Amino acid sequence: MQRTKTHFLRALVRILVMVPAMALAAQAAVLNSPSQPAVNAAVSAGLISYGKGYSGGAYTNGSWSGGASITLAVASHAGNTTADARLLQQIRHTLSLNNEPCANGGYPAQHELHATGMFAIVKNTPRIWSQITTPEKTKIDLIMKASFVACAFTTSNNNPYLASQRTLDGDFNLNRDWNPNYREGMLGGVLVGMTYFGGPTAGEAILNSYNHAEFVAQLKANNLNNAYATFNSRAAGVANAPSGTDIQNGVRNYKYYNSGLSDFNGIYTALVNDTYGKNVNAGLNNGAGINGGGKIVSGADTLPNKGAAGMLKEFDSGDAGGARSSLIYAYDGYRPHQTNQLVLIIGGFWQKGSTTANNAVAKMKIGNTDLAYKIQKGYIDYSKGKVNDFRVLFRDNFGSAYVMPLWTDVLLPYHNAVTPPPDPDPTRDTDGDGTPDVVETRLGLNPASANSRFSITITPAPPAATVPEGAAAAPGPGPTLQWPSAAGLTFIVQRSSAAGTIVWETIATLPGTATTASWTDPAPPADRAFYRVGLQP
Repeated sequence: MQRTKTHFLRALVRILVMVPAMALAAQAAVLNSPSQPAVNAAVSAGLISYGKGYSGGAYTNGSWSGGASITLAVASHAGNTTADARLLQQIRHTLSLNNEPCANGGYPAQHELHATGMFAIVKNTPRIWSQITTPEKTKIDLIMKASFVACAFTTSNNNPYLASQRTLDGDFNLNRDWNPNYREGMLGGVLVGMTYFGGPTAGEAILNSYNHAEFVAQLKANNLNNAYATFNSRAAGVANAPSGTDIQNGVRNYKYYNSGLSDFNGIYTALVNDTYGKNVNAGLNNGAGINGGGKIVSGADTLPNKGAAGMLKEFDSGDAGGARSSLIYAYDGYRPHQTNQLVLIIGGFWQKGSTTANNAVAKMKIGNTDLAYKIQKGYIDYSKGKVNDFRVLFRDNFGSAYVMPLWTDVLLPYHNAVTPPPDPDPTRDTDGDGTPDVVETRLGLNPASANSRFSITITPAPPAATVPEGAAAAPGPGPTLQWPSAAGLTFIVQRSSAAGTIVWETIATLPGTATTASWTDPAPPADRAFYRVGLQP
């Protein structure tokens, strides 16, 4: 039987008060590390920075070379410690003064995924996340919220400027329906933000409660100057920028066409169907190209999968200059899409073997094979009405040595792994106790008895020892959590400070033991905390 969901129990601890556990659900996965040469290449790559001073409108120095941060994050998540030091360096560089994403919700969003995707992955990597300080996590939360809100605004049905779209800093160079280098960043920012904050319910809570004045003040107080300048644009006199009220109303009750956050699979499917939406060919005009451009340099006769659905759209699309066929633009759709999928998988919001997954994987196997072949054989671009030979530029500047192994070394083996058939009804709960039958069976519980269920028992921490007046009390252990268990299972423990919006942090991964498992928080928060225990697939 397929085990595709992490089943969670949740409890709040405040001083000595506990509330009953509540069952939640999410998904999880285990991925390989990219190959060591790919990791080494990512370690050697320059650090990515953000700011409006960079030329080209991308607000970054990494519009060509970006992606090393994702490779490092995936490697560390998979247990490859050779990536850790450089990953932490990139994280702290991103958090340093004037280096964080600007978060305007438009064209730069594709490049900001190199930071937001990294944060979403490391939050699910306890070895790395535990090394991030509380002030650093506060900054990361604010950066992620800025990106999430900005991208939700520019892609929302409730955006009041759909007829004349604009970013949060008043730029008109965007549209939620433009080519993949826009859509993958803008809608990807929604998916990555939703994942970072814990799923559709948590994401909706953030958007529905968004208070513009309060958030702008938080950005300023934490010296996140790039994001602050963006969100403060209207107040600073940028007439074309949306007002705070516009943004608040635009992100509430979020929907992209017919899909709200609860239908994140619908949003993802819209992306993959567009980004990988063409049939394989050797170039424009049946491979003849236009004036020597828009076609493969060699190997047209042996092009794999000719005519098959799944080619990257930008090999056969259009722009203001007419027809477009571009390796550069195709890569700029492939790269952010890959990040979006990795985040969904690592964050637990990818159901392997589902209709959504099978559709995406089938297209990506065709499209990514085609992309690699065209890189190998050479491709002359045709875009904006002219021929562009970017072969040397691409070879030397676009980071394919560390970006493309994320497909060949990580995602492709994951997708090719044998998946058992899905459970006939993985949500069936015969006894109505809130724990699905399949989970109770794995835990050795009785699915027909409401008194036999996946629940947490919490033993409060012992009272602190008396200390002399004026002396500081030594920190002690927190509460002990105990729950039903069985050998061969794996559990994760997550905690939230419960202040404001709940943001879950994985703080322990434990092997199952016979009958029961337990865990004691070695360093609890001073006031209160939510805890939840998840049964991994």
